[in-house]
Amino acid sequence: MNVDIIAMVLANTLYVVEKKRISTRKAFSYVCKRYGCGKALLDREFLFKLALRFISSYYTLLYIAERGNKVKRYSHRLLARLFLYTWFLEEGKKVDSKLRKSIKRDVPDVDKILGSIEEPWARLSYPKWLFDKLVKVMPIDEVIAMLNAMNKRVVWIRINTLKIDIDRALHKLEEDGVTYEVERTIPFLVKVVKSRAPIRRLELFKNGSIVVQDKASVLTVMALKPEPGMIIYDFAAAPGIKTSLIMQLTENRARVIAVDLSKRRLEAMKILMQRYGVDVDRIDFVLGDSRLLSLHRHADASLVDAPCSSSGAISKDPAIKIILRNSRIPQKMSDIQKDLLLNALRYSEKVTYATCSILPDEGEEVVEHVLTLGTKHKLTDPAIPASRGYQCYSIWSKVRRTFPHIDNSEGFFIANLEK
Repeated sequence: MNVDIIAMVLANTLYVVEKKRISTRKAFSYVCKRYGCGKALLDREFLFKLALRFISSYYTLLYIAERGNKVKRYSHRLLARLFLYTWFLEEGKKVDSKLRKSIKRDVPDVDKILGSIEEPWARLSYPKWLFDKLVKVMPIDEVIAMLNAMNKRVVWIRINTLKIDIDRALHKLEEDGVTYEVERTIPFLVKVVKSRAPIRRLELFKNGSIVVQDKASVLTVMALKPEPGMIIYDFAAAPGIKTSLIMQLTENRARVIAVDLSKRRLEAMKILMQRYGVDVDRIDFVLGDSRLLSLHRHADASLVDAPCSSSGAISKDPAIKIILRNSRIPQKMSDIQKDLLLNALRYSEKVTYATCSILPDEGEEVVEHVLTLGTKHKLTDPAIPASRGYQCYSIWSKVRRTFPHIDNSEGFFIANLEK
């Protein structure tokens, strides 16, 4: 194990995440392509998992560096070396002597600080403003439990019954060395307990027979209750995972108008739909801004899976933590969400509104605002197996949230509005 090269890879991955505001996986791939991760003499998948832990630990490392660095400056390389030092300790491994010497030189009080981090946001490694906002809407022990759960990834697989039947898929997963648990209320959804190989390397995944889709995302489509023959608008459709589930639940007999702002994403979505066995002749791909789009016909139902801060998806990509250093992001997203939802209500008898966010700014507050504007729609119970909303809001009992520590999923907000 070459500690210097590993530190270089980690530091550069952090730099690319900050600079380009992209996912950890994309940043890591970019660094490996440019500098060559093989020189670290580690399995690439293991090195990527190390990068995920490093990015996830960003605020803890920052906290230690700011309090223990005698020159009061820190670099990406210092944070990477500091992470490796703490990782060796956590894993019960002998710390590389050169690494120990450099850390003791730059952060002489590191061991003392490590044992005395009292602030929960720093210990769990989240932006302080995010923690402070959450404790205003739920008890602090619940906030700590939720953020702690979001530091661990739970992988869910949706069996795509357009391509394969459930029993056959489960048998094939067992053959491929996947240990799983079937979700009791959703027979086509399974939680991965352990896998011999990364899910994305399985033939079932490559041919579209299984889809990596979080339980909360599946519940969003189930709240929509799509039926054969329905005309359904999907107002922020790409990459199309939820659209494909709409078609799966209706056995390719719904008509979906899939709208997205990006031509590139729509083109990629069409290819993905074909891989998933979706009848693309029953999908109209529309390039446009769903906040402003004028449409010529009403739909039976609409899905508004709105652009958001993605704060509920931190378990999938810890780079979101770093992007959320900017505390203004939720308000910016909230303005977009309100416009999107209002336009969707103009053309639909029923709208399912969802965001992958744990923040009320992008959930309860958006819906409450829209309801004050005199819309003819009212809230109806989504009737899905998920938690209620934040109790400090009047609509809390009529909306749903998936809480990572309770629902074993990403953090989503889901609401149904019907005429």
